Amino acid sequence: MNSLFPCRLSCLLSLALGFMPGLIHGQERRVSVQFVAFPITADPKPVELLIGEGKSIKVELPSNNLSRSYEVPLMENWALGKTVEGPDGKPAFDIYGQARATAGDKQVVLVIRKGVDDSEGLELVSFDSGSKGFGGGKYLFLNGAKIDVAGDVGGTKFALKQKSHALLAPSPSEIKEERKYLYITLFFRKGENATPFYSSTWRFSEKARTMVFFYHDPHTDRLRTHTIRDYVF
Repeated sequence: MNSLFPCRLSCLLSLALGFMPGLIHGQERRVSVQFVAFPITADPKPVELLIGEGKSIKVELPSNNLSRSYEVPLMENWALGKTVEGPDGKPAFDIYGQARATAGDKQVVLVIRKGVDDSEGLELVSFDSGSKGFGGGKYLFLNGAKIDVAGDVGGTKFALKQKSHALLAPSPSEIKEERKYLYITLFFRKGENATPFYSSTWRFSEKARTMVFFYHDPHTDRLRTHTIRDYVF
């Protein structure tokens, strides 16, 4: 999993940049970045993405789909937060969370909320979203639950501890004429045993990438899954 560098103090922009050496590599190069946040919140608020010294833009953090693509300079780290007034009256950037960017021209940043409000902290994980990274026909599983989970996806198996992820490129379990299918079984750890809690058949497409999040419902404390299917053209 990518390194996470949470910062919960308001820092002057120059200090924030000091936490991220080599922040800008070649100012002329621009990349496309999208965001998706989890757990789901009823009224997600935009936050700011740091894109250079003294520069930031507002970005949306949806949960039911990927955000629109933001064309920004390639950064060494993606940092989300809010511009505030520092103790000396100059602009300061309160970093809610940051993570190292990939080198890809297209990237997806998964944002994990630590609390009800984004200011309580965010964990970020970045992925290449081009055809050689998190592209069509691939499945990203991320465990935001309180227990270990595992799965069998078309014969490809994975096991995840809390706050970890797996990116799979399974083969179809079955092909009927032009339609392809995946047999999916998901488990959670109960003691030393793997207990199945979900079994289904999913449509498989080389043109779609799928994100699956495990989490505990804050109202019922039951283990749930949330799936986002995104088509790549």
